[in-house]
Amino acid sequence: MAQTFRPPATQRLYDVCILGSQLGGVVAGALLARRGLRVLHVAHDDPGFHYVDHGYVLPFGPAVLPSPRQLPSAEAVLAELGLATDVGRALAPSDPDLQLLLPRHRVDLSRDVAMLRPELRREWPREADALEGGFARLGTLFDFAGFFLRASPPLPPDGFGERRAVGKALKQAASAPGAPSEPVDEARPFRGIEDHELVQTLLVMHRFLTYLDGDASPLSLVRLLGGALRGTNRLPGGLGTLRELVRRRIAESRGDLRGGPGEPALATALEIDGGRVQAVRLADSPDAHVARAFVVATDAGRLLPLLPADVRGKAAATVERARPTRQLLSVNLVVKHAALPPALGENVLALRDATAGHGLENAVFLQVLPARRDAKKGAGEKGPAVDAVADERVVCASGFVAHGEASEALRSAAARIRDAVADAIPFFERHLVAESAPLLAEGRGEQAAAHPLYDAAGADRLGVAALPVRGPWKNLFFAGREVVPGLGVEGEFYAGIQAAAHVSALLGRKDVLR
Repeated sequence: MAQTFRPPATQRLYDVCILGSQLGGVVAGALLARRGLRVLHVAHDDPGFHYVDHGYVLPFGPAVLPSPRQLPSAEAVLAELGLATDVGRALAPSDPDLQLLLPRHRVDLSRDVAMLRPELRREWPREADALEGGFARLGTLFDFAGFFLRASPPLPPDGFGERRAVGKALKQAASAPGAPSEPVDEARPFRGIEDHELVQTLLVMHRFLTYLDGDASPLSLVRLLGGALRGTNRLPGGLGTLRELVRRRIAESRGDLRGGPGEPALATALEIDGGRVQAVRLADSPDAHVARAFVVATDAGRLLPLLPADVRGKAAATVERARPTRQLLSVNLVVKHAALPPALGENVLALRDATAGHGLENAVFLQVLPARRDAKKGAGEKGPAVDAVADERVVCASGFVAHGEASEALRSAAARIRDAVADAIPFFERHLVAESAPLLAEGRGEQAAAHPLYDAAGADRLGVAALPVRGPWKNLFFAGREVVPGLGVEGEFYAGIQAAAHVSALLGRKDVLR
């Protein structure tokens, strides 16, 4: 009887293996490859840029991106990789930066003070001066918190020496010329007017920018809200496009890529011996991919099934420091352009009650995007093939649900999101062309949450970090969004820089970003 020939398993040797496609991981991989290390990137759990349903190319969720020039970690990474110009050209500024819809108010928040002032005076004439002062303090605190982050303090700090480094960075920021009287880890820009409905609404908006659940820390509020009010941007393909731009730099520096956007390379096992991770096994290969260091950039909970059963307990204690509690559920509504009110912004937070919090029954975030149809690729064509639809728009409407909800509960939540859209866009159903939710789309199967919220057990004093960079084995490091979840996208860049620095120290290579 004929038998299929199977080549013998071999070892493929690398300096570093990046497991997962979250932004921090590809940042670490690209930096290390540029420094001369041989890097393997395994696109484990890579969802791609988008998904296709009803013939339309649709987002997994909203993507509100501040300018990288306002984020020290992003600016340093993109400059080192030679991507600053490419990313700058790809970003499309939003106008206004944020729009807030309340039962009795509609306010457009702009980076331009000359445009913000009349908005505040029209909607809240009596409190306008106090609110304007709060926004001015927010801008000042944002700048000085940037000084703190430029000092590269370890987040989260591990041990006395790293906690001392954090304290030193805080003192440096506090001693800079013009520094506010309160340290950046304690200062609140809207002190004295916290109960105002606009401030309460901004606190809800913060939840859609962070990956951290629970009470928001001053540093997280200042960096995320301050960054958004320095200008928000859209990027075609969202964060997936940014990840892929960075990831390509790994290949351009002679690294190896396994899998890619929407075509993940499934890791099946990590091999551990002598207190070190030795190799990763992939579903589509008989080979052992051996590396001297490993960087995990997938949800940390998904790491556990890859480990030998006898060591999972050791890793579980680390993973539990960042436990997912909620996730963003998005519903994509393709509508005719005529359905949208002329004054509707591109990034809209709609609240039924400014004081009722960020639960799904009260808060829904809407992002209005161009509609694009899936187009068939010609022979040899690469990348997404799309056709813009001029008279249609995609309203990506999102709200938070409990992590791990069953399909029936998700369908019920999607219906409530749809009802909230009807409050913001009356009679949109008359112009509805298609409707889809990525978590419920046929054929999507089990997938990682596009925007989870984590509960950080024993969070650091700054209230922005959770999972340690160092893993439970001396050559394993974390660079996913659980490391610095309280800083959102900025935290993902920061986690990537930190992981690259740890690998460089372990393998004896210079950290060129320091």
